[in-house]
This record gives sequence, C-alpha cells and structure tokens, in this order.
Amino acid sequence: MKHFDNHIVFTTIFHPELLYALVENLKQFQHLEDTCVWVVGDRKTPVSVYELCKDITRNGLFTTYLDCDCQENLANRYSPFYERLPWNNETRRNIGYLCALEQGCARLISIDDDNWPTNDDFIGGHSQTGVVYEGLLAQDESGFYNVCQHLEMVPAREVFPRGYPFRLRGSTASPTFTRASESTIIGVTAGLWLNEPDIDATTWLNGKVKAMSYMGESTISLAQSTWTPINTQNTSVIRELIPAFLCVPMGWDVPGGKIQRYGDIWGGYFLQSVLRDTPWVVSFGRPLVDHRRNPHDYVDDLRHEFWGTILTDLLLQLLKDDFKPRGKEVTDRMLELSEFILARVIPQLPSWCPEQMREFMRWTAGNIEAWVKVCRIVGSLK
Repeated sequence: MKHFDNHIVFTTIFHPELLYALVENLKQFQHLEDTCVWVVGDRKTPVSVYELCKDITRNGLFTTYLDCDCQENLANRYSPFYERLPWNNETRRNIGYLCALEQGCARLISIDDDNWPTNDDFIGGHSQTGVVYEGLLAQDESGFYNVCQHLEMVPAREVFPRGYPFRLRGSTASPTFTRASESTIIGVTAGLWLNEPDIDATTWLNGKVKAMSYMGESTISLAQSTWTPINTQNTSVIRELIPAFLCVPMGWDVPGGKIQRYGDIWGGYFLQSVLRDTPWVVSFGRPLVDHRRNPHDYVDDLRHEFWGTILTDLLLQLLKDDFKPRGKEVTDRMLELSEFILARVIPQLPSWCPEQMREFMRWTAGNIEAWVKVCRIVGSLK
C-alpha cells in the first residue's frame, strides 16, 4: 500500500454517499495524494458499499472497505483485542485505527458516516495536528470547557456537548489564557459540527436545536488542566497518540439494555487524562463538518446513554483528582490507566450501581490492556 500521511476512518451500516463529497473537497484543496480512507463495515452494512469504495478509489481517493470477512482475517494479527470488540457496534472503528497505525499514518482522522465536509479545507484543518503551537492556551477554573458556546444556535439556548459534566451545566464559564511553551504540540484537533451538533439525548428531548455557524477562532487550544468532551466525529490525533485514542468498546448488558454511546466520550477523557506533563494539547474549532444526522430515536438513545450519563461525573472527578500518570511512553500511561480503573474507579462506584456496571469497568480495564498490546505490535511502539 502506498504511504499516506492522513488516514480517515469511519464505520457505517448505510451507503455512505458522503465519500463523493470528500473526494470533491480533497480535490479542491489538493489533498487526494496524501489521504486515504478506511471504511469499517458491520453485519448490517449493505453489500453496495464494496462497489462504492472501489468507485471512490477510481475517483482518486484511495479507499479500503473492511467488510466482515476482511475483519475476521485480521483477527489473529490484532489479537487479543479483536475478540473483545462486539459486532453491530460503532466501536469497531478501532479496527480501522489499527490499520492506519500499521500502515504508517502521520495522523488519524476519525469521522462518522454522516459528517459531510463544508467549504472548509478538511484535511488542511486537521493538518495542524502534530504541529508546534505558539498561541494562547485556554483554561477554566471548573477544569472543563464548553465548546458549544462558540456555535450560533437556533433557537438560541445554552447547550453542552455530549459527555459534558452534568454538575457543571448552567454554571458560568470564566476562561483565562496563558502562553503556550515552545515545546507545545497540537496532539488532537476536534473539529466542530454545523447543522445538528453532537449533544446528548436529554438535550434533544428538550427540543431540537440547529448549529448555524461557528463564531470562534479557527483554532482554540486548551491547557492540559482543562478538558472537553472529545468524540469520534471530525477528530484527528497525531500518530503517537493513537494508543490513547481507544474508542472504548460498548455493548455490555446492563439493566435496561446495553451501555452504548459513551465509547468515544470516555475514550476522549481517557486520552486527556494521559496527556498530563506531555508536549501535547487538545485544540478545537475548524475544520467544520455538516452533521446530517442519521435517524435517531432520542428516547432509545437516552436508555443507552443512561449509565454513561450518571457515572461520567464520578469518573471524571477520580481521573482529575487521583490519576497521575508517570510513564514516559503513551502506552505505559494507558496501562497505568487500566490499573487505575481496577484499583480506584471500581471500588468508588456507588452502592446502587449494578454489578453489571462493575463488570463492564473490569472489562474496560482489560480492553485497554489488550489495546495497548496490539498497538505496540502493529505500530512498533514501546
């Protein structure tokens, strides 16, 4: 396979026409030669996607479709992590991450199959990932930053990104700014979303909202002490941080169904927790995407988000207060995180928390360990 700096990864159970829009955007800004795409299928994905990806490649954007058989052929190579991934789950995008890592990507760009490019230079915006940052770093006394405050919403109302701590919703932001050190590097770029923002089911159930425009600077970078939800929509990470960019496998049986829709959110917070005292910071803003959201049942979404919603605040408090990674390598820090979940998070779960969620957290700690093992092998990471 030819070397590409930029590897775009997404999962789909639909026929992703957005690939044609990606071709046009990359052609306009002259990025076809340095970009490839991994489309990760699932058991519900239509067979038409195979021919679509071949056609996209003929149009100049090298695209690989990982259907179910292709993924099964990777099972031994990506063991022991592979067998821990559930089918019919968007966290199978992790397979695409491993393929990008194995093929030597400079940066990984994760999108959803309903994230359409806008007039922004999509790859150009994400090309800041891995670049030295010389500007100001935003920090907030609360320790968190609401990126949605920079979106013009209709109707006008205050909203928060999916995964933002509920205890802080409604509080007034008071950001301050400090100059970045000379060694600061943008490790993560979280581009935002117009049209239908990435907000949680509780917000959607309180009334629809539309993001009309972005009102912030092209790039806003956060101090390591200030976190924001990082999802898998329009987000890029530098190669060195792929081992910290696990989309936490979901689909565990819990009272009321399965825990879902927090794999990217918890993964994003895990990533930020291991960035402490490293050169890397998180930036957000452009490039923007047009989020033409696939059909959703918001009551069903709420059911799947329930345990993630009520436990995220506790998880974040423990990560903020008690997790102090010391390893020199990102993979070492992720193993420390796995141990922290077992030793500190699970014992702190409330008494009313069902045993299934304790089992899920143990499973998550094991998933992190298995993920690190595979990343070390396929990426030649220590």
